Amino acid sequence: MQITRIRPAGRGGHLRAVTLGDGRRFLVDAERAIPFALAEGLDIDAALEERLATLAEETRAHEAALALLRYRPRSRVELRNRLRRRGCAPAVIETVFADLVTSGAVDDRRFARFWIESRLGGGRNGPHRLRAELRLKGVDPAIIEETLHASLPTEQEAELAAIAADRYLARRQALPAEVVLRRLVGLLRRRGFSSSVIAPILRESARRMRAQNGDRLGAGEVVDTP
Repeated sequence: MQITRIRPAGRGGHLRAVTLGDGRRFLVDAERAIPFALAEGLDIDAALEERLATLAEETRAHEAALALLRYRPRSRVELRNRLRRRGCAPAVIETVFADLVTSGAVDDRRFARFWIESRLGGGRNGPHRLRAELRLKGVDPAIIEETLHASLPTEQEAELAAIAADRYLARRQALPAEVVLRRLVGLLRRRGFSSSVIAPILRESARRMRAQNGDRLGAGEVVDTP
C-alpha cells in the first residue's frame, strides 16, 4: 500500500488530505504529521497505517475542539463531554487536551471569568446562581470562589440586585405592596443574590412604596424574610 496523493485541505492551510492506494483518505494536521515523513509514493505498512489513522482521529478531535472554543470559552469538563458525544476516544481526547492546555486554549480560570462577566448584566444573576452554574460546568470549587471574589465584590452584587429590584418594582406597581415585596424576595433568591444583599433592598423598597402610595405593609413579616 502506498500514499498516492497529499494535498492541502481546510481553510487554514494547516491540514493535509492523505490518500492511500485503496482510496481511503486521512485528514491530518501538517505539523503533527512531520515525524511521519509522509510523502507521495511512500510505502505504508500496517503499523504506519494504524498511526496515520490515530493521527487523523486526533486531528478531527482537535479541529472539533477549536471550533467549539471559537464559539465561546469552555471549561475542561464541558469540552471533554462535547468531544465524547462526538465519538472521540478517551485516549484521543486526552492527547488533544494536553496540547490545548499547554497552548492556553483551555483554561478554567479564564472560562470562569468569561462566564461570570457575561452573565452579570442587568442584575440577571447573583453569586449563588453563578456558583451553581460553574459547578455544573465542572469548574473546581477553589477556582470558582477565587474568580467570584475578584469579579463580583459585595458592593457590585448589591448594585446588580438593586437594578433587578428596580426593574421588577417598575412593572408591579398595580399589585398590593405585600405581594410585590414577597415576590421580589423570590425573584432575587432565584437569581442567586445573597440574603445579606436582599434584606436592605427590601427595606428600602418598602420605604419607597410607603412614601409613594401609603400602603400599610406587614413589614416585619415581609422585609425580614431573608
